[in-house]
Amino acid sequence: MENSGFKQRIAKWISLRLIFAILLFILSLFVFVTIADEIVLEHESGFDNSISNAILSLQSPLATKIFVAFTFFGSSTFLLPAYLLLVIIFLFKKNWKRALDVTSIGITSTLLLYFLKDVFKRQRPLDPLIRHVTGFSFPSGHSFSSFTFCGMIVYLVWLSGIHKAWKVIVIIALFLFATTIAFSRVYLRVHYPSDVIAGFCLSMVWLVISIWVLHFTDKKFFKQTVESNNIK
Repeated sequence: MENSGFKQRIAKWISLRLIFAILLFILSLFVFVTIADEIVLEHESGFDNSISNAILSLQSPLATKIFVAFTFFGSSTFLLPAYLLLVIIFLFKKNWKRALDVTSIGITSTLLLYFLKDVFKRQRPLDPLIRHVTGFSFPSGHSFSSFTFCGMIVYLVWLSGIHKAWKVIVIIALFLFATTIAFSRVYLRVHYPSDVIAGFCLSMVWLVISIWVLHFTDKKFFKQTVESNNIK
């Protein structure tokens, strides 16, 4: 009876997690499509202007230095070595599957980002606080890339054996870190608020798809390993 009750709780937890993932996917996709259609394609600027004007009151030399520092962590200069370091760590541990997972997410997310930027071709704000920022504005690459990278770390941490309380702390810290990076792009006026929100939503959509694929391949890999061991 106790074993049956435990299985029922596990099944309920898995079902709730699946429902949450589906709702997150649908909501994120809806918001992304709405922003792309109503703001970017229709050239509506009211939403972006209202938020950007509100942020003007926060500007100061110190705040600018802080957000310039944070925005670095969403750049390819930081994220490319970070992805490579993760891959090397998993290769060192001979966890070929995880090394391939990290590589796949890094490559596919980059391809998706540049494809969508080229599709929408939205120009950046005209008065940035930093110079030498190139490329199209929508969706925000820093927002998308930082949330994707941090979301992948969250997935890996959740699969690890560390205490659940530490998992929660790490998840909250990574979310706040990625959020600060995304906000820095609006503060520095190199992206519109809608670019950053769309980058976050696109990241959630891509993470749900990627994690579902990884979860499916994990189960298939585990099944093949068990069958192989049984044959031996």
